[in-house]
Amino acid sequence: MKCFVTNRFFSIMFLLLGVSALAQSACWDKKEYRDIENFSELDDKLILSYKDAVSCKALDDVKVQLGKLTYKTDLNGYVSLPMAPFIQAGNLDMPMMISKAGYTTVKTELKVVAGTVLNKRMLLSPSLSGNSMRFILQWNDEPKDLDLHLQGSDFHVSYRHMRAAGEAKLDQDEQDGYGPETITLKNVKNSQQYKVSVVNYSGEAAFDESAKVLVYVGDHLDSIIPLYGSSQRKVDVLEISNAEIKKLINAPAAASANVIPGW
Repeated sequence: MKCFVTNRFFSIMFLLLGVSALAQSACWDKKEYRDIENFSELDDKLILSYKDAVSCKALDDVKVQLGKLTYKTDLNGYVSLPMAPFIQAGNLDMPMMISKAGYTTVKTELKVVAGTVLNKRMLLSPSLSGNSMRFILQWNDEPKDLDLHLQGSDFHVSYRHMRAAGEAKLDQDEQDGYGPETITLKNVKNSQQYKVSVVNYSGEAAFDESAKVLVYVGDHLDSIIPLYGSSQRKVDVLEISNAEIKKLINAPAAASANVIPGW
């Protein structure tokens, strides 16, 4: 009897630790964030970092085309470049394309403002089947805790209920700024309606201009929906009906293209 109780206790503890690890995971911990965003520049290095939007694992062998030059990420998911040319450039939008087998190819720009590169970190979305969608919430350090919600006719996926069997799953839940929060919706049904919303759980600041939801459909990036610095606690982002996406926030024309702004 004692052995049964002990085994059950450790099983419950393992389950709780697993849930806690998911709830508190971060694609870039504070040390790695500082190393990429600050310390590398002090060493005259520009580090570009690429990770999986679902698992947060570092991605090696990512092809990064920057202008006319092509690079590949190392085992840490990094591309390391000299910083001096970007400092000297001042302001610059350099065409960039990121690709890896099994992931959605992203066309974007390396954005340099006053000699500082803004988008050093990027999440790549694993390719989906044609009738699946993925929603990725990204933001800066404030508010600390934003929550992504997906509601269907008979389920509600969020940090409270991370999985709806056969329907959707919360892949990442970030509670200390930056994101991502990632939800994958499987087998979008024409007979169902869905709604995606974002809740400012911590409530200590308004959504800043960096907050946005990226919408992936199948193997392509369908749209980017900025949250526009809203001070509301809850923002409804989009609805899906008959497998058609209706944006509930008016996004600028550039956001509908396959281009990711600086992050």
